[in-house]
Amino acid sequence: MNPQNAVERKLTKARTQLLLNQPFFGALALRLKLIPAAVATLATNGKVILYNPAFVDALTPAELQGALAHEVLHCALGHHCRRGTRDRGVWNQAADYAINPIIIKNGLALPDGVLNDPRYTDLSAEEIYSRLLNNGGGGGSSAQSPQPNPSGSSQQQSASQPATGPGGSSNGAPQPSPSTGNSQSHGVDKGTGGGDNNPTPDPWSIGEVLDATDDSGNPASEAETARQKHEWNIAAEQAVRSSNMCGHQPADVDRRLRESRESKQDWRAILRDFVAATTPSDYRWSPPNRRFVASGLYLPSVHREGVGQIVIAVDTSGSIGDEELKQFAGEITAISDQAKPEAIHVVYCDAAVNGTQEFGPSEPVVLEAKGGGGTDFRPVFQWVEANGISPVCLIYLTDLCCYDYPSPPPSYPVLWVTDSRRIAPFGETVKITVD
Repeated sequence: MNPQNAVERKLTKARTQLLLNQPFFGALALRLKLIPAAVATLATNGKVILYNPAFVDALTPAELQGALAHEVLHCALGHHCRRGTRDRGVWNQAADYAINPIIIKNGLALPDGVLNDPRYTDLSAEEIYSRLLNNGGGGGSSAQSPQPNPSGSSQQQSASQPATGPGGSSNGAPQPSPSTGNSQSHGVDKGTGGGDNNPTPDPWSIGEVLDATDDSGNPASEAETARQKHEWNIAAEQAVRSSNMCGHQPADVDRRLRESRESKQDWRAILRDFVAATTPSDYRWSPPNRRFVASGLYLPSVHREGVGQIVIAVDTSGSIGDEELKQFAGEITAISDQAKPEAIHVVYCDAAVNGTQEFGPSEPVVLEAKGGGGTDFRPVFQWVEANGISPVCLIYLTDLCCYDYPSPPPSYPVLWVTDSRRIAPFGETVKITVD
């Protein structure tokens, strides 16, 4: 039998078994055409599944079913539509960390060495991406700290070591190496080998998620990306219902689908509105509201004055990364230009206050967080009181991994800006996302 025909039969059989044993994943897999291509392992852009015949041939039937489900879940959760300007390599790692535990929880097999870490349980790909950047990941490199594999029997291999599972030399498939390539053609990623016929996979990867494309293979427009994500939302909901009717309720899938559909908070807008709400304002007739003068209506205009003192608290326990600090500082600077506060006090704190800064009106805010160790929120509020400051508001940048809150809460407004899903017991909480 022709080797390519044998691989095609193996894929068809795996997809059929997936449909019988895991209706949710199987039904969605039928939406994606299987195409052999010069990719390292498997890859999907939401329209097709590209596959490396040598890689597919090296997988066991059970692992192939898990690998197909892996690609399908990328699509169902819209990972091909959600990368934005994020680094492609790190985004792939984050997306894998997000979905591999779900695949395993549903009883499907995955090859040894895939990305699976309990620290990222229940986190979205965006949240994991932020943590990977904070921990030094980036550039598409597969270098990561060793993590447990699905069975917990061995650890993830280093990017500098040859893989012995699928994708390694022991089965004749390509040797692994760090991913650095970015070449794409007609919307199809040609793998880390730059488009040759023997691309090299990362040792942890069983399939890439590519960006959404249009029907011509060009990068999808914003409208096309939104349309595809909506289509996959509907398809996933239908697959869940059908699977439930067959008595095969997929584990941990329904919640993830709901979370992927949730509209993302515009943390910048919330931050600006929070500070703006503290700005004193009043109505006055001179000058009148210019918006209505042309209509012959003379209405009062809103008169605003600068705000008082603002306190910015930064959690320096190591939980907040440089990218969050940089974007947060940029927003605070822009807000300062508009609100013109009397002063901005920046307080750096882990388990104790370990540094402060003060910025004047319209002065650029540059955050230089230093510290480490545990976290205690109380010292910041104690510092404010000890220094006789009566802030119009306090904004705390933190991952909220702490239970030591001031009691009772302060009388002034507090906004917690966090990269986690935790909610503070008082004040407002907004989730920051790294662009």
